[in-house]
Amino acid sequence: MKTEEREQRIISILESRGEMSIKSLSGALDISPSTLRKQLANMQERGLVIRTYGGVLSVNRVPDESFENKLRKSIPEKRLIAERARALLQNGCTVSLGSGTTVYALCGVMSDLEDCTVYTNSMQAADFLAGSPTLEVHVCGGIIRSRTGTIIGNETTKYFSNRRVDYAFVGCDTIDSAGVVYSDNLAVASAERAVLINAAHKYILCDSTKFGRPSIARIATLDECDGLITCESARAVAEVFRRLTDVIYA
Repeated sequence: MKTEEREQRIISILESRGEMSIKSLSGALDISPSTLRKQLANMQERGLVIRTYGGVLSVNRVPDESFENKLRKSIPEKRLIAERARALLQNGCTVSLGSGTTVYALCGVMSDLEDCTVYTNSMQAADFLAGSPTLEVHVCGGIIRSRTGTIIGNETTKYFSNRRVDYAFVGCDTIDSAGVVYSDNLAVASAERAVLINAAHKYILCDSTKFGRPSIARIATLDECDGLITCESARAVAEVFRRLTDVIYA
């Protein structure tokens, strides 16, 4: 396993299990404790993990808000954003969908599409769309984050690196004033970057509550994307990003 692949594996394991001892983690990775300690020291310098006495912690120590709780927030905005994103799609297209509740709202308005293929790292999206007889739905492999249903890890990254699609849609936790799109979680950000990477057309879905602050994990910058889809209520803060990408109001 390459060093960068092992790094993603370490982050993914810690996301699922929290704190682990060096002995347990080295066993899970099938490497020596001395090799692991060297890699963890490097990762700690870059803010990717937290070393403890005899072990290591994920930097994301605050428990995830559950998918169900997030689903109850900004419902009207998410619906409008979803409908505007749906208007971009045509029958027969291929689509990659990230995780999160705004992207999940898009799933709710895709049932009239025909002969489309969908790839996703969201358990909820896959489960919902699997009920449509006109969509071919694929879910990636990887580690499932239990509270959010997001699939993360090396398998996820490799899966999407081999999928060229027409459209990709991902959500985010925040967008800062420079147009950097963030997740509050390192492993999720890595997975969402993978969802975007090989799409001909890349879109960020973001409601009005998520503008103005940086976070710990970069997904993309808006100038790397074809568009930002948000609500009219966000125009005062979102219009500045028109210099970077197409800003589409729902």
